[in-house]
Amino acid sequence: MERDIFYDTDKLIDAEQENLLRKAYAICEKWWFDKLDCRESFARQRIENISFEEAMNHFVKSAKMVVIQRQQMLFKGEKPYLEVGFRSMENPIDYFLWIIIPLKHKNKIIEGFDLL
Repeated sequence: MERDIFYDTDKLIDAEQENLLRKAYAICEKWWFDKLDCRESFARQRIENISFEEAMNHFVKSAKMVVIQRQQMLFKGEKPYLEVGFRSMENPIDYFLWIIIPLKHKNKIIEGFDLL
């Protein structure tokens, strides 16, 4: 089985990262937003009824963006996909945005960016 591919988003300036996140959201299959508040639980918890724009308010300077081509860590019956998102790295609550893109749209996300 092929390994997951981790793209190097550290090469991108903040505006490029934000543009890539918005591009991914525009063509995504699904997305969700989680929080990790260790004062309440050591597990991430889904935040319901939040808009994408509200979630993007947590894409702060300290955030760590990811673009991963998932080929290994798949649930039963799931096909490989592109995972785009960020971890906010905020204190005391850390936020996570997950955007799922079918692999057939991968080039729409990574084209124009030197991510390898």
